[in-house]
Amino acid sequence: MLDRQEEHRYHMTSDWVRDKIVTIEIEGKPDFQVATPPDFWPESPKDIISPEDLFVASALSCYGVSLSGVAKRFHGEFKDFSLSATGTLKQGEFGWEFEQITINAKIIVETEKDHKRMTKAAERAHQYCLVTNSMKCPVHLNYEVIIE
Repeated sequence: MLDRQEEHRYHMTSDWVRDKIVTIEIEGKPDFQVATPPDFWPESPKDIISPEDLFVASALSCYGVSLSGVAKRFHGEFKDFSLSATGTLKQGEFGWEFEQITINAKIIVETEKDHKRMTKAAERAHQYCLVTNSMKCPVHLNYEVIIE
């Protein structure tokens, strides 16, 4: 049974590299750089991940690992799945903010039984994704489960 008082912490550090670029260091994992996106600052490096990239990637990756885990709980078998996501920024009351994120999922299964189970798993993974549940903007899911 889950202890509601349990707490998990995710610690990381960041150091300045140069104008509009920082590092992210997480113990035991590769360091990486983050820069402002070129759509706001044209002189920003195009080959460095932006905070906006990481925000959308957090939603997408959380859904992907949640889908895989929830599928096991529902005894759903899938051959493969592919995901994509688009985050939309708009001017808000206090500046730019994510208006929404849309995740698209294509899930390949072999049987009708797995089709039913993976349909349920796709919906539950979206419902229980802790990252998207923590986001201020809505995260929408479009999915299709295909029998091959």
